[in-house]
Amino acid sequence: MAKNSPGNKAARAGIKAHARKVRTGSDGPRTPRRSAAAKSAAHASLADAKALEKLDAGKPKRTTAKPDSRLSAVGQHLLRNADFPNTYIARIDVSLEDPNHWMTLTWTGPQAAGQELGPFRTSPGAGAKGLNCDDAATSVRSGTKCTPKGTRAVEGFQSRLNSDPRATFVTWFMQSRGIALHYFPSVPPYAASHGCVRIASQHVAQLIQDNSRIGITKVVVSGTWTKPAKQW
Repeated sequence: MAKNSPGNKAARAGIKAHARKVRTGSDGPRTPRRSAAAKSAAHASLADAKALEKLDAGKPKRTTAKPDSRLSAVGQHLLRNADFPNTYIARIDVSLEDPNHWMTLTWTGPQAAGQELGPFRTSPGAGAKGLNCDDAATSVRSGTKCTPKGTRAVEGFQSRLNSDPRATFVTWFMQSRGIALHYFPSVPPYAASHGCVRIASQHVAQLIQDNSRIGITKVVVSGTWTKPAKQW
């Protein structure tokens, strides 16, 4: 048989296909393995995320800095309605849809009519590199830097995040992961936070903190999350 005859070419192709199948366990192309550098980076990102969660999930840090006169301490409740706790925020809905990630408030009680409802602009978690925060199971896991999808009750309040003093009027809804609603000066039109829900208006963040009830007010995170250009 000639070296380049059709039969010889077919035989060589068969040998190559068999060798590929032996290497990969299938007839398809071999899936590249993650490099050691990529694995190391992924582990570092997970460790960083868990350290951040631990910092924010703990008690407020003590500080000797002078208090910000523009920030009311938890307990002063400057924006609390006069009929609280009979009138309060029953539900806080956060949409993961780009670009505004609208948040709306549902009030209940005798003075519910006329209260501020929204929508208000927010920004949810960008996620750790390579993760899909639109998957509900992924979004709730520790270390993902995703905003957890689903319904949770308000767990408590804090003046500022331990990890970033720019984050003020903190309303916890998954404190075991350091996840909260809070004001933040940067609220871009894409998912940008480390897991919390950033609120563009300081007034709205304070309104939520002053009129929510622990264990009763529900935070509902839903909608389609879009992967941003930069993940953490």
